[in-house]
Amino acid sequence: MTSIPEVTPSVSPPPSPSPYRELIGVRLDRLPHGRFRTLVMICSCVAFIFEIGDQGAMGITASTIREHFGTNLTGVAFAVSAMYLGLLVGSLVAGQSDRFGRRALLSWGMGGMAVFSGLSAASTSLVMFVGMRLLAGIGLGVTYITLIVYISEVIPARRRAMVIGMGVGCGTLGNIGLTHLGEAVVPGSENGWRLIFLMGLIGLAAVPLFHRLPESPRWLSAQGRDGEAEAIVRKLENEAESRRGAPLPPPVPPLEVTKNSIAPADDTGSLFRGKLLVAIVMSVIIWIGFSVGQQLMNTWSPIILNLRGFTVQESLSMQSTVLIGALLGSVLAMLIGDRLPRRVGIMVFASVAAVSIAVFGLAGNHTVIVLAGATVQFTVGINTALVNTFVAERFPTPLRARGTGFGYSVGRMTNVLAPFTIAAVLEALGYKAAAWGGFLAWGLIAVVVLILGGRRRQAPQDT
Repeated sequence: MTSIPEVTPSVSPPPSPSPYRELIGVRLDRLPHGRFRTLVMICSCVAFIFEIGDQGAMGITASTIREHFGTNLTGVAFAVSAMYLGLLVGSLVAGQSDRFGRRALLSWGMGGMAVFSGLSAASTSLVMFVGMRLLAGIGLGVTYITLIVYISEVIPARRRAMVIGMGVGCGTLGNIGLTHLGEAVVPGSENGWRLIFLMGLIGLAAVPLFHRLPESPRWLSAQGRDGEAEAIVRKLENEAESRRGAPLPPPVPPLEVTKNSIAPADDTGSLFRGKLLVAIVMSVIIWIGFSVGQQLMNTWSPIILNLRGFTVQESLSMQSTVLIGALLGSVLAMLIGDRLPRRVGIMVFASVAAVSIAVFGLAGNHTVIVLAGATVQFTVGINTALVNTFVAERFPTPLRARGTGFGYSVGRMTNVLAPFTIAAVLEALGYKAAAWGGFLAWGLIAVVVLILGGRRRQAPQDT
């Protein structure tokens, strides 16, 4: 793949009219599909492969790790919690991309995830393993949030759910493959679990790929670096015109953009006032419900199935089958995710997930369990695209990484505590209690989006 060359910053960028920054988005949105958008889509797929795979790795190896380190479910909870604590910290660190840029944090996040995932495989004690999971989670959190922000700034609104849906689909395929690998190497080998985490080192090969991305022109312009933003956008326009053999249509901003020449202030405190405070509260609650519901299915479901009497191999086999639902959901997100009203879509699919996870946890028939689990994963596949897009679009460019990262990180705090709660509930009340917990988690998302997710009112330049 041909990389997009570095752009030399302008020494003294010419002054631009007030609508200039708004026109950056209009000009990016009118670009046809080409090398740049393909590169963004590939990076999305790579990031989700490792983000989803790393979370799935704990579910695949949890039972074996418990035996290997001679611990109980609480010990497993520490390892799971450490990874989610890392995601929390990483998502806060990702907020610094508002200061240092999107591309740099994408590269550093992916590199950190890969290194510490590999070191997890070399752990000689539970304490070391927990520490490595924490550091790998930080890298994942930085990569995940920064990527969502980057996509929201360089991909047209009519294509964002498709790009994220494609990433989720690729990540799900990777997780299915990892689960099948786990079936083959984890049950029959004392150290088979190490190979699962060693696969994370492959992420190092993706760092140069992320470095090929140009910096977000929207971010550059928000920083007052209009000359650099213009150089990148002009280069992308020239490449598109060269492929088309004809000039692009002139950028025509909507009427409301020409009326709005005031860029939003770069003030973290404004996140906690007015409409942005509503967006923060809503995103926190959404991520609380999403985190618990997803953790139950991706990390704890093999253990729950094991507690129900299924062997480790049977549990992993059922898990890999159930994940096909997430793949189908991500395909649907690619096809129609941008055509659905984001708010309505989230409410509908969260409601379906609530009912399905209750059936998954309470049903006694093997086929019903698998179908219900696949339905939950189906809704996760499409709602991952809808939720990430929906949340990121509610913050203006200068505050997008901080707003998105804050909501995600505070919501993910639940995942730091949830493993201990889930472990204690499973040991005290049995697996059925997890079904009702999942029902409440997904139901919470539907309710909060209904109440707080009214019509979006944000700066037009950030559409």
